[in-house]
Amino acid sequence: MDTWVTTGTRQKIVFKCTSADHWPVSVSGDLPELGAWNPANALAMQSQQSPQGGWEWSAIIELPLGSTLEYKFIKTTDAGVVWESGFNRRYTVIPGAYSISDAFRAPA
Repeated sequence: MDTWVTTGTRQKIVFKCTSADHWPVSVSGDLPELGAWNPANALAMQSQQSPQGGWEWSAIIELPLGSTLEYKFIKTTDAGVVWESGFNRRYTVIPGAYSISDAFRAPA
């Protein structure tokens, strides 16, 4: 059985984020599964060093079909939590195998 197929009323989603530095990246958003905008409860991502330099972060989560979420990538640094710059990202969960790939938008 394909692990990416829709199961009942939920869909597995892969979040991917590239970053130039080693600081841990998480996904924080408006859904409870993403911590309800609380960085302490955000979805932690796993890292691997990129062959092109920098780091690639990823996490898998199962979310309700039809839900629309807003989210941002955040980093946990020695200075505390750093939110990526710009607008909130937005995604609607639909059936199928989906991966969301973005780069961390560093604050100016």
